Amino acid sequence: MDPTIDPVKLKAAAHPETLGAYLAALPQPPMHMGHAPVTSVRTAEFRGHRISVTTSYEITVDGKRVDAGMDVDNSGMLSCHGLPAYQFLSAVDAVRVLINTYPDAFKAGG
Repeated sequence: MDPTIDPVKLKAAAHPETLGAYLAALPQPPMHMGHAPVTSVRTAEFRGHRISVTTSYEITVDGKRVDAGMDVDNSGMLSCHGLPAYQFLSAVDAVRVLINTYPDAFKAGG
């Protein structure tokens, strides 16, 4: 098998309609409704002391709980399991992107 990338095939695969159809066919991460708050624990050592910070997120959209799998790292950056390529400074911003990325999970009555 030739490992080189054919520029013509790459251009065709990267066309928005082709790439969009491919991405739309991928399995979507589950958006569980009604689960307990998501908890993230960060730890550090400082001057002989062990620091532990536990952050809990109880996220609701339209009054329904959303288990979005959010974690906060030691720098304070937030990540979301459903959006692995993103990092956020705000949980609200993460939920906005979830709503834009998975609109069917947030339909009224859904």
